[in-house]
Amino acid sequence: MPQGSISSSDDAVGVAVVNYQVPVVETKKEVEKNCKRIAQFVEGMKRGYPGLDLIVFPEYSTQGFHPLKWADLTTTIGGNETQIFAEACKKNKVYGIFSLTGEEHPDGLNPYNTLIMIDDKGKVVMEYRKIFPWCPQEPWTAGHETAVAEGPKGLMVGGTICYDCNMPEIVRDTVMKGAELVVRIQGYMYPAKEQQRMIAQVRAWENLAYMAVANMAGRDLVYSYFGHSNIVDFDGSVLAECGTGPDEATYATLSLTTLRDARRNWTAENHLYNLLHRGFTSEPGGHAKNPFNFYHSWINDPEGTRDHVETLTRDHDKPEKAKTAKAPMPPKRAKIKPLKG
Repeated sequence: MPQGSISSSDDAVGVAVVNYQVPVVETKKEVEKNCKRIAQFVEGMKRGYPGLDLIVFPEYSTQGFHPLKWADLTTTIGGNETQIFAEACKKNKVYGIFSLTGEEHPDGLNPYNTLIMIDDKGKVVMEYRKIFPWCPQEPWTAGHETAVAEGPKGLMVGGTICYDCNMPEIVRDTVMKGAELVVRIQGYMYPAKEQQRMIAQVRAWENLAYMAVANMAGRDLVYSYFGHSNIVDFDGSVLAECGTGPDEATYATLSLTTLRDARRNWTAENHLYNLLHRGFTSEPGGHAKNPFNFYHSWINDPEGTRDHVETLTRDHDKPEKAKTAKAPMPPKRAKIKPLKG
């Protein structure tokens, strides 16, 4: 898609991503004040980008991640935070994707790390709970299901959160549920900048899907966040990207027709079709059978497969408590005598 405009059309969905300034909050009152700031951001972006249909805020942008008080700042879907966001979306007639870290667990377990999408009428239309909390720091209870919902102008939107996308299965499953745009909200810090920028492009390309990544920027009580929120075309090329500054935002339009045409007509690089039609150039229709033993094992014997993975890695959550063999130390070398000159 050509870029540089602030408009959109019936075929072009206007998407913005925000390098939101990482909040440092210690009370629910401060969280609510921050939510109102986010709502003001929605209004300002819609005023500046009249074509805006969907705005995306990063993981942790609502409650931050206080290393000591995170458990005191949890909320529920439908709580005050959500209500503030819903009113902003309704008032400005845009969809919004927001972070709840954390969402109270109904069974009293640790909270979830949750993404919500609110439509232009103020209704929550998607809830996604992070499947892969980041190790070893995040205390969140893991979610168990990917999520896709219809977004603006019929664009199908899937939600992922930060470390999730380091696992290729997450995006592939989301796309196989119908996602045309995969959103990744993240709170990624240095030194992982280059890896995470590349992942967005790779996941887009291998899944014939648009990617929209919103990352935090600035510093909290623990980390420095690198920003670089970006929007990626389904061919893996970057359509728009922020720098490292807090509260930067950028915008791009996503063509519904162009993506759907590629999925319908591409052959050599149609990774979605080719995955389930292996060898159709030799045998019409190709092969649908899954050729990967790992996935068969995971489905039929998850505990046994976990045991196998532990032989490749370690057998305990904490490396220092693992009984698996440590990597051998390099051989000792004779001391090198300095040259006499």
